[in-house]
Parts: sequence; C-alpha cells; structure tokens
Amino acid sequence: MARRALAVAAGAVVVVAVVALGLWLWLGSYAPLHALDTGYAPGPGIGADVQPVSGSGGRPVFFPAARRRRTFDTAFTLHNGGHFAVNVTGLEQSTPGSPPWLGATELLATTSSTASADPNELVPFGGLRLAPGDNAILVVRFDLRCAGATAASHDVYTTGMRLRYRYLSLFRRTETIRLPFAVTLRCVGGPPASP
Repeated sequence: MARRALAVAAGAVVVVAVVALGLWLWLGSYAPLHALDTGYAPGPGIGADVQPVSGSGGRPVFFPAARRRRTFDTAFTLHNGGHFAVNVTGLEQSTPGSPPWLGATELLATTSSTASADPNELVPFGGLRLAPGDNAILVVRFDLRCAGATAASHDVYTTGMRLRYRYLSLFRRTETIRLPFAVTLRCVGGPPASP
C-alpha cells in the first residue's frame, strides 16, 4: 500500500512538473504587443507617401527625404492584446550597416492624443505600462544613412522594429513589432512623386 501511494505521489509530482515547465515556456514566449493598422502618421521630412502597391504587403510606404534630414520619425499605435499588463522599457536599436542604411534608433513619446510625430509634441520615452486591451501612441525615430551610396545602390526598407518589455515581474522579452507601414530609403534618384 505504501509503495502504491509513493508511486501515485511520484506520478503527481511528474505531472505537476511537466505542467509547470509548459506554463513557464509559454510565458517565456508570450508576445502580446502589436501595432494597429490604424492610428499612424509620418513626421516631417517625408518625400512621398505611397498608398499600398503590389509587393508592399498592403502597407503604405513612406519615402523620407534623405537629402534634407538624417532622421525620420513616424507615430504608430501600440496595442496590448494579451492577458497581462506589460511594461514597455525601450527600443532595441538597429545595428548600423554600410550605406544605404535605415534603422530604428530611438523610441519617443508624444503629448498628442492622436497619432502624430509633430516635433513640437515629442517627449523622451520614459517607459510605458499597458494593461490588457490598452493602446498607446509611440514615435519611432529612424536613422537615414546615404553617405557613400551610389547609383547602383538598392533601396532599403523596414517594416518593423524591436521593443523590449517586461511582464509578470519575472519575464523580460524583446519582440519584433510589425508596423502598419513601410519606410523606404532611396538615396539616389529621390523618392517617387506623390500621387
């Protein structure tokens, strides 16, 4: 009888351990954040804003005027679609490559109640807590590097950035957030004419 009770207890411990491991793995891969398809806006310095075309994945494409600026800001609406509150702690900066190069280098906040990357409304990002179902407007700054680009250089583009966040006090994660637009850098030849 004692052996049977011991075997049942050992089996229960194994089941609990497997369930706990599965829960820990699920929580470690938790990815609740995404950018909404509405509530975004380009900042100043846009050379062209092209509505969705073939090959853009259904996204509008922003072409910053790289000759006049070294950075380009865009506002977007971030949504927490998960079950737990999330603390957004910052942006994982893109690693610069050889020109032409375009990458997310800074996360900013805005005082605007609508998606806006107006420089007069931008403030430093100091962290953000999003409860389940909450939205927040953020601004991402892209560095534009054309020095050294030639006529043979291809356009470069990005459709996302990597955000760092914490949840449930134990977990820290960096997740790629797909933006509802693409930013394309054309160093030689200029952006296409706006339709």
